[in-house]
Amino acid sequence: MNHITTLKNGMKIIISKSPPHGFDPFTASPEDLQKFGFPLRPTDPHQLARYQRVFGLLKDKGHFIAPTFQVNEEKFHGPRSPRTAGSETSTNWSGGVVFAPAGDSFTWVEGDWVVPNVSAPTQGKWYYSSSWIGIDGDGSPDVCQAGVECEVYQSGSAISRNIYPWWEWFPNSEVQITNLPISVGDMVTMLICSTSPGGAGSTTATVFFSNRTSGASTSFSFSAPTGTKLGGNSAEWIVEAPTVGGSQSAISDYGEVFFSVCEANTQKGITVNGGSGDSISMTSGGSVVSQGNLITPTIVQCLYAGEIP
Repeated sequence: MNHITTLKNGMKIIISKSPPHGFDPFTASPEDLQKFGFPLRPTDPHQLARYQRVFGLLKDKGHFIAPTFQVNEEKFHGPRSPRTAGSETSTNWSGGVVFAPAGDSFTWVEGDWVVPNVSAPTQGKWYYSSSWIGIDGDGSPDVCQAGVECEVYQSGSAISRNIYPWWEWFPNSEVQITNLPISVGDMVTMLICSTSPGGAGSTTATVFFSNRTSGASTSFSFSAPTGTKLGGNSAEWIVEAPTVGGSQSAISDYGEVFFSVCEANTQKGITVNGGSGDSISMTSGGSVVSQGNLITPTIVQCLYAGEIP
């Protein structure tokens, strides 16, 4: 049986069993895929090729970690703000966003990226940047998301950095994965799948996270906050300045982040590429501090454009 736990914010987590040595997701039964935290194999050739690319990492290299969690009640990764029709700027988001076709909704989203190094533009102050993928949040009040937090503080020649993976279903706060090590320069793969049912109306989701550099991976399912359901209207690839302690944080100098394999899938089986939507640039004090660029149909770039340390 998979392990079920309840976090102090009331969210229920189902932690998948560790797959046995030699487990092959390409030949396993649907029952075993569910038991060990893998999405069912798709039948569409394009989606099957992507499935084989992502989960081949575990088959060839990976080792599974049963995750442990810490609720960080002071940190939130909320919806895009402000949300103005036709606007490509935001005070907290930068990156790329796509919208589901009329009468359809997103069921899952995927992205790969390299964890950036971060610097503090000024001394004596904490700076934050969160790189993540998600569903909802651009036109809806919730966001189902997972990513990597990078925080930095400098005093003289001493520099402190916090780097860790996290997930969140807003309006609940951030939940840190405390036992999956992440370092600067690591390549990560993220996949978020909504379940029961997929897309609009779903109240559960599954996250698959792999550190492709170390081979460590984990998978778990979680429930939506009370009264929250997935809208499925938008999917995104974002570098964000999160809300910390009730206030908008200042963005750290993260250099650049390239999200690759930016794809989202809908209930009707349509694949939407991340580079086919809208770019978003983050502003502070009227100036762009983090720029979103659509490089190719499946690559979204976020580029730091603020004060240089």
